[in-house]
Amino acid sequence: MLSCLSGPALAQDYPSKPIHFVLAQPAGGAVDLVSRALAERLSEFFQQPVIVENQPGGNGGVAGGQVARAAPDGHTLFMAVDNNLTVNPHIYPNLAYKPLTDFAPVSVVSRSPLVLTTSLSLKADTISELVALAKASPGKLNYASTGIGGQPHMGMELFKLMTKTQITHVPYRGTPQAMTDLIAGVVDLFLIGQSSAKAQVGGRMKMMVITSPKRSPLMPDLPTMEEAGVPGYELSAWFGLLAPAKTPQHVIDVLARAVKKAAADPKFVTALAPQGMEIIASSPDEMAATLKADTVKWGEVVTATGVKIDP
Repeated sequence: MLSCLSGPALAQDYPSKPIHFVLAQPAGGAVDLVSRALAERLSEFFQQPVIVENQPGGNGGVAGGQVARAAPDGHTLFMAVDNNLTVNPHIYPNLAYKPLTDFAPVSVVSRSPLVLTTSLSLKADTISELVALAKASPGKLNYASTGIGGQPHMGMELFKLMTKTQITHVPYRGTPQAMTDLIAGVVDLFLIGQSSAKAQVGGRMKMMVITSPKRSPLMPDLPTMEEAGVPGYELSAWFGLLAPAKTPQHVIDVLARAVKKAAADPKFVTALAPQGMEIIASSPDEMAATLKADTVKWGEVVTATGVKIDP
């Protein structure tokens, strides 16, 4: 009887102190928005502070390594972008963590598709015209990204692979300069978030497609990549919460239930929906399955395209 009661009793003791969300990205981005919105809700539910810590560096290596080494008690958590977990192991030979063994999945909190934007000077208005233009002059067209291994980079590499085109990668340190060069016509293509795309009013760029499997309520007139002629293409950045490996299952379950409760909170929905984010609040098992499947997917893309980090 005592062993049966120990789980619920321990669950009531969690959390016993402030919870820390560790992020691999600086303040102000999409994952920061998701983290702070979730932290606010969980702090209210648990009656404990939930502190967001931005630890950029090593494309997730600093933050991921910190959480992997933390005490497995559920008080230090990794709020990761999917590429921190599914792409990094394939391109960083000395990554400070092993996503499939160093973490216990809690929940995929939300997803966010990207929009393929082009400069006004690009002589293509549809995906079929873009593919024809790229094939007519292999390597002449280029695309911006916010760094090797990020979704704007991997999404375009997937596009090149699926359309059998050659388009040159031009990495930037961040979105602002890449956006400036896209508007100026220095680069031809750039995959960006919906909120960033909608902010570019006044016809300063063209929006070609959205990368989700279905149209977005935020941009309902924008066709999907599949509708535009690339069957099977899907790219949605997801934001997921993980605990250190060996965190007790009852703690994982408490956290997952709290995320599910937050997902139904109008304040949480109001924070994320205007950014074009789809709220998921998956179970731990569902997140584990997504993590494994996407690790395989992006590993195949890395192998096929030769993506690598220069020494």
